[in-house]
Amino acid sequence: MKNNQLLPFERNRYYAGKVLTSTDFMAEQQYMNNKRRFINNLMFGSGVVCGLSVFNLDDLSILVESGVAMDQQGREIVIEKSVVYKLSSIQGFEQLKSQEAALYIRYKEEDVHPVYCAKAAGDGEEYQCNRIHEEYQLFLEDKEPQEAQFVLGDEFLLEEVLSDTPDYTVSLRMPSIVAKGKEVKLVLQVKKNSAEEKKLSLQGLLQIPSLTTEEGGHELLLALSDISLRESEIFEKEYWLKAEHTELEESSLISRGDSMKLVVGGENVPIRSDINLKLVLSDSSPEEIAAREIGKLNLEMRGMGPMKQGILLAEFTLIRTDVAYLIQQVRDKEVKNYIHTPAQVNHHNEYVAYFRKPERLLNLPQREEGENRPVSETASVRQPSLMASGTLEIPLKNNMKKGDVCFSEEIMHGLGKGNVYVDLGISCLEEDASLKDITQCTIYGSQGLFKGEELMNVATAVKVFHEKGSFQIAAKLLGEQKSIVLLVNWVAVKFTSPKESDSWEVAENMRIVPRTPTVRLGARESYFFEVEFEHMKPCPLSYELTENGSGEVTGAGVYTAPGKEGVYELHIYCTDKPQIGAYVYAIVSKQISREGIS
Repeated sequence: MKNNQLLPFERNRYYAGKVLTSTDFMAEQQYMNNKRRFINNLMFGSGVVCGLSVFNLDDLSILVESGVAMDQQGREIVIEKSVVYKLSSIQGFEQLKSQEAALYIRYKEEDVHPVYCAKAAGDGEEYQCNRIHEEYQLFLEDKEPQEAQFVLGDEFLLEEVLSDTPDYTVSLRMPSIVAKGKEVKLVLQVKKNSAEEKKLSLQGLLQIPSLTTEEGGHELLLALSDISLRESEIFEKEYWLKAEHTELEESSLISRGDSMKLVVGGENVPIRSDINLKLVLSDSSPEEIAAREIGKLNLEMRGMGPMKQGILLAEFTLIRTDVAYLIQQVRDKEVKNYIHTPAQVNHHNEYVAYFRKPERLLNLPQREEGENRPVSETASVRQPSLMASGTLEIPLKNNMKKGDVCFSEEIMHGLGKGNVYVDLGISCLEEDASLKDITQCTIYGSQGLFKGEELMNVATAVKVFHEKGSFQIAAKLLGEQKSIVLLVNWVAVKFTSPKESDSWEVAENMRIVPRTPTVRLGARESYFFEVEFEHMKPCPLSYELTENGSGEVTGAGVYTAPGKEGVYELHIYCTDKPQIGAYVYAIVSKQISREGIS
């Protein structure tokens, strides 16, 4: 394979009388190999499949364990048995220039088994190698800072650089598409660009319309204090936000440059004049969003970036002199890129289960994959459904008599507190004439209306505990006891109370209060007017300008000032109850102090 070329695929076409030459047989092998490698690359990527751990045996030697890797061309690289090498015998050692080195493995082919060739083309070609042996080769290179390159996440993530100086680069990163009603991570990243010892501090406000912080607000405080890093080291701080349930399809994260303060080495460093991260709000689940974004990448995008011929196995720190060297440290724990194969999924899930606390309540709604936050019974905003169901077994006492009653344990239905209706069905066996077999069925209501020898002759009742989010079942024997276990199917439905519905009445003390009623802005600057809800639950808001030419406002409440000076009014009100509202004002001028007016 030349120039890492796998495409286009071209295979032999056979027909009667075709003369087959070595070129045809080579094309056959190349087609099958390239097809397999193409699938390997798309389905698994490159990295270590298993094994290939690296250890230092002494100050001069290393041990590389047996294992399998796959390179960026989809070729399998196999070390059958663990091997020992003197570091100085590995290719590339003599070219090392620094104390930090990296060990790679790459695919290699070698012609073997020479045999006599009856039809030699010329002198010196009487013998040809009869086989191609697939093997591996280890090599060393100087460890270098990782170069910026295209990765799959570049199209999925938004990134805003707040400041880029010779000492530090500060940026924000989050998904460009967020799922409504779900949490999303915002990452504040700091990267050290120089070797000078300088500390970094940052403080500022980020306005997040259509998203909320863990405290429920629409303003996020970004804060770092005296961060000190080595050259090329990266520090990240995570903030978890939640996307609101809204009819909007777009939103933004905004901040003005004067609302943030960055100090490096005791000196103030300028921040970008303004920040505006535009997000798409989706009704899809996070899993659907991720699958769609990954799947839409074309072959050209997947092939972007440098093609590395080797797979990184370990990094070394060396002590070198003019006449000798010593291996000071070997690092391979967090160096390798591992490939997760389908054969390892079960083991992976088993190990990960040790880091996830299971639910102790019975029949709670199933979490979505990857979600590992506790489900709150009382928080209606996290309630995934108004219906739940389940199956349980109620042990019957031995030798029960007609009229005896037994009870189940208390069962959590998972719908939280409130008015919940629970219906019960009894599972039993009966003979099906059409199938000529014994089948299982569930009967809701009175069993006496159905005939059958094996039906459980019991009456049931259910007690619902509204304040505990649970219920208990009672079963009364009406005839002969034919089983020691009663199998019950249950269905729970939650009714929305008038207080929780959208038809609530407006009380006199209900109102919304702007945190900053008046703000000074420059021409074309943006600002989000956040409000507080007094004596009422948060509700969807609408925003409108009271006169033409006074700027623009999005459905999420991000106001953009016009190009001319003046005082402009914006009306904010509850979408469902327009009588609950407030007015805010923007003072637009060329020379501004950029401070809100109370």
